[in-house]
Amino acid sequence: MRPPATATVDAYRNLSRGCFSVRCAGRVVGHVETLALSDARFVVSAAGIRRVQARHQREVVAVVRGTPIESRAVPREALRVRFSPYRGAHFTLEDGTPVRAAALVHLAADGSCWAVDPT
Repeated sequence: MRPPATATVDAYRNLSRGCFSVRCAGRVVGHVETLALSDARFVVSAAGIRRVQARHQREVVAVVRGTPIESRAVPREALRVRFSPYRGAHFTLEDGTPVRAAALVHLAADGSCWAVDPT
């Protein structure tokens, strides 16, 4: 099952499979090595972070939400974005600046996340 071309999807790093899981309407519809999303938002569950910190068990607490688009490579102007539930409740740039959205997000095969025009 694939999401419609204009559907908004959630994507997150699947640590067990070593790829990204793609969720549409609450259901996992695929696993991909790379993915590009336009009009992306970085969504974090505060309650989920508290559970992870208390139990030290992995669970999905953060996703990138956007519309899938065709993109072959990480754009040169992209900035690396990171997330760790043990470091804070936000996705951040490498300098620690919180990021909530971006015009374009590229999820790379090595597990890294790159954002163009992050805000």
